[in-house]
Amino acid sequence: MPEHSDRLRLTFFPPIATDPIVCRMAKQFDVEFSIRRADIQPNAGWMDLELSGDQDDIEAAIEWLTEQGVKVSPAGGDVMAG
Repeated sequence: MPEHSDRLRLTFFPPIATDPIVCRMAKQFDVEFSIRRADIQPNAGWMDLELSGDQDDIEAAIEWLTEQGVKVSPAGGDVMAG
């Protein structure tokens, strides 16, 4: 399957707000990420990123993030422009 990318907004809540969830995701699934914007605080945070890889791997990674307690939604606007 060809390379695919999705632009996502991840929202983090306690107790995982400062955990390295995105790093764990990239290690567990064959996907690459590029952080475009983020605001991570001790009690909550969000991150806009571009997730690239095989569509099936991206879907599995998104499902895993959701299971970890991360809210995953489409990123609004053009995250590439900052």
